[in-house]
Amino acid sequence: MSSNTVVVDVGFSNTGIYQVGANVVLFEPSLVAFSTDEKTVREVGFEAKKLVGRTTGSTVVIPPIFESQIANERACTAMLNRFLNKITVKRFSSRPSVIFSVPCGYTAEYIKSAEKVLSGCGVSDYVFVESPILTALGLGIPMTDSSPAFIVDIGGGSTQIAAVSLDGIICGLTVNMGGMTIDNTITNFICERYGIKMGMLTAETVKQKIGSLIENDSTSISVNGQSVSTGRPHCVRLSAQDIREPITIFFDKIFQIIGMVLSKLPAEVSADVRRSGIYFSGGVSKTVGLEEYFQKSMDMRANIFDDAQVAAILGGGIIAEDKELLKKLRINKR
Repeated sequence: MSSNTVVVDVGFSNTGIYQVGANVVLFEPSLVAFSTDEKTVREVGFEAKKLVGRTTGSTVVIPPIFESQIANERACTAMLNRFLNKITVKRFSSRPSVIFSVPCGYTAEYIKSAEKVLSGCGVSDYVFVESPILTALGLGIPMTDSSPAFIVDIGGGSTQIAAVSLDGIICGLTVNMGGMTIDNTITNFICERYGIKMGMLTAETVKQKIGSLIENDSTSISVNGQSVSTGRPHCVRLSAQDIREPITIFFDKIFQIIGMVLSKLPAEVSADVRRSGIYFSGGVSKTVGLEEYFQKSMDMRANIFDDAQVAAILGGGIIAEDKELLKKLRINKR
């Protein structure tokens, strides 16, 4: 690929772009604000997120990605085009080459949609690489063809669970559960228990501020919402213990799926994973107490990282500068 190369990871919650020679240059919400007839793009990214739950009848906010698929090609194209303009319009006369991260267990339909999106953005030189491999590289995990890493990447709309090596995906899948699942569960839980309706952005803030798997965690936050009984604005003080139940339900389900994937691994790979532990990435991996809760539940070590949200694009940056590795890991061998 050319020296003018970027790595793109379009997720349900966020889109990240890494530019060779400049590191991470963009990380914004994967949202597009359209006019209701979808003819005019009003905002994307951070500005579009500000409109969630606050739009009038003339504006609709659309997430282009849903359940690990490009659900709206037009919205995805409009969003990515704007993002690429942000980082390239003043620096290059042509579109960059793109390394595009795709989910574990991608379908032919997904690849076709991604190709349409890239073409619509004026990108003609691109390759696809599976996200769990990029994540492992971005986390700095030492791997070879025979030494695997077990990745659990918890995104906003899905979770990718895979054992990988430099020879590819050994065993893995993508499940349609992620940070948004927790947000929805918190919203329903608080409504039922306290009679308070809250918006999704508020639920996300609650999760990020006081979400915890530690028993008796006393962290708390004041939350503004709407009383179910009166319809009036109402404020309630929530503690980490108030929302621990929906968070533990989510992680217990993820752990069950991890166990299922582990059971399908060859014996030698399983032994290697047992020694190295599980590597968590994605924004939800920052949940307080995850390391201890996983150890107690699964009797295995959990490896947690600070830059987990941008691991995939950091890994893409590594293979962008290693032609042989890129040739080996790319999906479309053209």
